[in-house]
Amino acid sequence: MMAFDSRSTPERPRLSDQTVSDLRDAVLLLWTAPASADGQLGRAMDTLVREARDRALRAEDVLIEVKSLLQEMPQLDDPERRLESARFREQLVTRCIKAYYGNN
Repeated sequence: MMAFDSRSTPERPRLSDQTVSDLRDAVLLLWTAPASADGQLGRAMDTLVREARDRALRAEDVLIEVKSLLQEMPQLDDPERRLESARFREQLVTRCIKAYYGNN
């Protein structure tokens, strides 16, 4: 019997650093100054979806990336805004799914 060789497992496709950075900036702006966001999240989502399709990422791959990004944002962990943060995250995930499937 052969041992499992993890090097032969292809790495899952990922979004570019620039796309993730743009999404992070848009999410942060929406969280801290929603009135100033002015479509930035929509543009970031459009870029994300276009890149995901170009790289043949599945919806699950995109959601993993987005949820990972949200977990890495300490600004969303304010204990006094815990419920608001949970709703915000849910809305972003929902928006991401809708954008991916073209249901904006």
